[in-house]
Formats: sequence, C-alpha cells, structure tokens
Amino acid sequence: MNKSENICDLAKALMVVQASLAPAKRDSTNPYYNSTYADLSSVWESCRVLLSKNGLCVIQGNRVGAESTLIVETFLIHESGQWVQSELCLPLSKNDPQGVGSAMTYGRRYGLAAIIGIVADADDDGNAASAKNSNGNVRAIVQNGRPIATNQPIRNSVNIR
Repeated sequence: MNKSENICDLAKALMVVQASLAPAKRDSTNPYYNSTYADLSSVWESCRVLLSKNGLCVIQGNRVGAESTLIVETFLIHESGQWVQSELCLPLSKNDPQGVGSAMTYGRRYGLAAIIGIVADADDDGNAASAKNSNGNVRAIVQNGRPIATNQPIRNSVNIR
C-alpha cells in the first residue's frame, strides 16, 4: 500500500465512515457455485453516501501487468489531498475483451471493499485460499514451475496444482 506523507485527516474521516458502515448486500447470484455475493454496485451503494459526507472519494484505474494479468489500482482520497493507494494483480481468465472486463469488475469490487473496510463476502476461514486437494491436504502453490514458501510474496500469476 502506498500513501501520502500524512494521512491523519483521511484516517479520521475513514474512522467516521467505518463506524456507520454496514456490510454490502449479497444480492447477486453465482450460478456456477450456487452462492450469493455483493456485486460492484452493492459495494458502492454501501459506502457512496458516507464517503462523500466525510470528504472522501475513490478513484480506480487499470493497467496491464506481466504474463496476462491486469492490475487494478484503487485510490482513497481525502478532500485535504491526503491519499492511500492499493493494487490488486489479477490473472486474466481469457485474454480477450470479456476476460479483461471481468477482471476489471472483480478487481474494482475487491479493491473498493478492501480500501474502505467493507464486508462484502462470506468468511470461509481461509478454506478456498488454502487450496486443499481431495484428500484434505494443502496443495503446494507453484510459481514458475517451482513450489514457493508460503511466507514469500507472489509477484506473478500463480498456478495451483
């Protein structure tokens, strides 16, 4: 995360927002997983008014990353000029306009929720992230064909085997 030299005014305003923030409504359905989720519109609706009332705005942009990835940048900016910025690097499911659009929407939704502190999805206690195989063991995370230690930062897209 990057930030301006001072973020005390931004932090005070965000504290007020977070004190009144409700979880985003999970009113969209994912037919592939038979689950509900908060779409980008729901995440925005959970915070838009509170942000503007407290002198905060969000700007999001995109850039192409290495090896068929898209980087979504999210800035939270206070009226004082103070800011924080976060990036999310996403693999493209398809290397075409639909794949890019899908990654953009997904990244904007998660980037917005993360930078504001919005609860938007059910907490699965890390089960999906632990990548368990069928016998209950955690599968190794592989980068560039080699297993990586779990405490190492992941710089490129990750293949889970």
